[in-house]
Amino acid sequence: MNRKKMIPILGVVLLSGSLLGYQTVVQADAPNTVNINVSQVAKLDQKLMQQAQDKLKELTGNTYTLIEGTAMKGFIGFKREDFKDDTIIYKENGKLENIGIKINYEDLNGGKYQTELEKTWEALFPGEAPKYVRISESIYFVGTISSNAKQNKQVYLKKDEQAYGVNYAPDNAPASVQKKADQVLSKLTNGKVKNGAKLDRVFVRDGKPTVYQYKYKSKSINASFAIEEKTLELLQAGVHYSNGKDAKTKKLTSDTLMKNAMRDAKTMINFDLKGYKGARGTNAWDNDQMTFTKKGAPTVTATVDAAGSFNDFIVEKYGQYLAFNENTIVGAPDEEPKLLID
Repeated sequence: MNRKKMIPILGVVLLSGSLLGYQTVVQADAPNTVNINVSQVAKLDQKLMQQAQDKLKELTGNTYTLIEGTAMKGFIGFKREDFKDDTIIYKENGKLENIGIKINYEDLNGGKYQTELEKTWEALFPGEAPKYVRISESIYFVGTISSNAKQNKQVYLKKDEQAYGVNYAPDNAPASVQKKADQVLSKLTNGKVKNGAKLDRVFVRDGKPTVYQYKYKSKSINASFAIEEKTLELLQAGVHYSNGKDAKTKKLTSDTLMKNAMRDAKTMINFDLKGYKGARGTNAWDNDQMTFTKKGAPTVTATVDAAGSFNDFIVEKYGQYLAFNENTIVGAPDEEPKLLID
């Protein structure tokens, strides 16, 4: 693959009016305050652009030409030139809101993650090396997701968490795991299983038992679950129906939700939530989720539907989050991320 030419910036270029998002044409008889405001906005954008360039230098070791990014009220966004899918957003007060960039590993020139990525790939997948890398830093994710050239293996590096690898579409699972998977799938789908359900992926962590994760899809139901190889314990299970209700989530009491969660956790993953305390998400994006904690026991996260029943449980036994929507193949930096499974 040809290396992309990185164009260094020797100074901050004065941005055009259209890039800055304000009007450059000022009437001759307009108050002087208009000119002052325009000047202030220009200085702000130049300052934030320099911050963004410094941040990219920290993360990748490279200096990039930046252009206008997504415009939002109260925020200023940038993109690297020729990289349409970048997300580089700062608040107007200068604080970083979110950065998400894709880069070929060979194009890293030092930076925050290069050495750690190389060591982690060698530890988790000896003889393999990263090819594509996505670097993210925000309140939701700090670290990298990298994949090899074949894009069938990934490594996750997250802040303050143990690195782990994901091996996609591996060889057949051990007979004991496959037998357990057949039983779980039959239970989750009430015995209505179509032929051809297969192993989707396997999570591998250095020094931890292997966890096999399956996904099943039909016209009426989607199901996913994860089985630990050593104990045959279910660490995740979710069931979603295509004809789900659109009703608003009922205002259910904490006691009712806890009672429902205990019932559904026992049914779906044979997990006892006795002694756990539950807390519901307070944001718009996590209001349908609950987190259950108990001293000395693994954290459990679950999703509640509009009727107050729980349809997805994840047991974070080793700190590994087994949600499918987190795992995407990174792909080349000039391509959209490719979902492993549609």
